[in-house]
Amino acid sequence: MSNLRPLKKLLELAQKKSDDSARQLGRLNFQHKEAEKKLNLLLQYRQSYQDRLQNAARNGIGHVEWQNFVTFMNKLDNAISEQQLAVKHTETNCQTGSNTYQSCQRKLNAYSALAHRHEESEKAQQKMTEQKILDEFTANRVARDNVDTTK
Repeated sequence: MSNLRPLKKLLELAQKKSDDSARQLGRLNFQHKEAEKKLNLLLQYRQSYQDRLQNAARNGIGHVEWQNFVTFMNKLDNAISEQQLAVKHTETNCQTGSNTYQSCQRKLNAYSALAHRHEESEKAQQKMTEQKILDEFTANRVARDNVDTTK
């Protein structure tokens, strides 16, 4: 069973890396959802402001007020563009995190399979050794009984 120790250590390290990558992926997914929420909020705010601009235009609006609306809408559009880039960035991070997690899982599964095969091999070897000992014991017993019956 001492041959299993290095493999168990690798298995523990792979499990730790897998757990760490799962936590990191969770954080990345949370950041992505937050970035999407912020983008949706900006889009809703823009639509609301656009509606107010249209209402004001129908009711009559002064040149200065019109300029303020247009300037604010431009700033809002810039913020939306920046947030769209942030969302794309978080999507990329999520994909990278997902790939890392999947890689860690594959490695963990490989080490786990190796450890399982090794344990099964050890069990089979132990069973064969026990059977050999039992066979030798039985053969010795039969030989002794034959010697006793011939006397």
